Amino acid sequence: MAGKHLSRWTLVWFGSAMAMLLAGCALGLLGAADPQGWSQGSNLAVVHLFVLGWLCQVMLGALIQFVPVLAARPLAFPGLALPALVATSTGTLALALGFLALDGHQALQPLFLLAPVLIGLGFALVAVMVTATLWHRDSLHLAEVRMVLLALAALVGLWLSGGRMVLALAGLGPAPDLSAMLPLHLLLGIAGWLGLAACGVTYKLFAMFLLAPEQGGRLRGAIFWTAAGLVALLLAALLWLLAGGSAGRATALALALLPLLALLALLYLTEIAQLWKARRRPALEPNMLWSRAALAFLALAAALAIPGWLWGGTWAETAVFVALVGWLSTLTLAQLLKIVGFLTWIQVFAPRIGHQPVPMVQKLGSTRAASACLALWCAGTLAGALSLLGASPAGYRLAMALLSLGALGVGRELIAVRQLAHLPPAERPGQLPHLMLPLLHPRPRAETRS
Repeated sequence: MAGKHLSRWTLVWFGSAMAMLLAGCALGLLGAADPQGWSQGSNLAVVHLFVLGWLCQVMLGALIQFVPVLAARPLAFPGLALPALVATSTGTLALALGFLALDGHQALQPLFLLAPVLIGLGFALVAVMVTATLWHRDSLHLAEVRMVLLALAALVGLWLSGGRMVLALAGLGPAPDLSAMLPLHLLLGIAGWLGLAACGVTYKLFAMFLLAPEQGGRLRGAIFWTAAGLVALLLAALLWLLAGGSAGRATALALALLPLLALLALLYLTEIAQLWKARRRPALEPNMLWSRAALAFLALAAALAIPGWLWGGTWAETAVFVALVGWLSTLTLAQLLKIVGFLTWIQVFAPRIGHQPVPMVQKLGSTRAASACLALWCAGTLAGALSLLGASPAGYRLAMALLSLGALGVGRELIAVRQLAHLPPAERPGQLPHLMLPLLHPRPRAETRS
């Protein structure tokens, strides 16, 4: 029974995403991401390492693992998980290197053109697995399932807009108005794909970790239909622009949707607050304590979207930064610590239940270490937001240092969890799980001599 409920490649997805996060933070710390020049190739490379390599990859891996939980059905076409991972990771690296062609490294332009093909292939493979699993009459009535499917629709728009901009920057084909395409690309990626997928997954995760009853009803339905209208309008504006329509109208529509985004965030936060009040677990673990910080960043990003809508510039940049680094990344890092511990416990200790004593899941991690790492990450987010608003390069470098330390700490803690390093020696099994390899049976633990 060991590993029955585990996707073979989940931890490899997570490990690849963490490597991309650490690379993005390191490059930002070294000055490759200059907040005064986001249009430079090196800046775009770092941004896409972070968004595509870190956030998109970890979300895709999470969906592969948790979609069967949402649908109460086995994952369809599980053999596609590895090809999807290879395609998305190599596509992300090709895109990051290809962006350097904008800085004069023309030899890298073939990678720039290859990247959308690889990324699109990876997205398509995951979409096949997820859609085939969720598309069933027993699960389609669930709002969280429909939210994930809606996120996949936004992912299609994200890829279309990104691929079209790559062609334009490479000088191939008629160039759309990039100033109109970029807001649509950002909204489809942050609010559509990543945001809605996070909402769909957290509905189930929060209820599970808080021991709260499953929510539903009118509020969740209102959230879904508001999100559906948002995605439909964004996709319509994108298709209008791709068909050669007026860039001014597409931009106006994208900007006009920002207040709707703030409303959507308010509705979601209201429902999560209700879930929190209904919880039956009084003492919260670090993953849920720091998820509250992530939700606070979501509220801050929604608030910053209003001046970003009115005045643009640094206000809009800060709203995007807080949404990506504060809300989505803090939420992901906090839950990742718990999820990896939970998957490790299932893999190693679940088969021993009824045969010998097993530790609690909480004992696999360190509350102090997890909280310290996430505190550094949140401090870096706040420092980064303030430095963007104040146009402070020194403050931004400090933020990158704090974020790098936080990410390194989380990576170290994830390794410690997989190695069962926080368990007393007497409670460790004779075999340890592999760090990331998709093997269901643990590896032998090296004997130690006293």
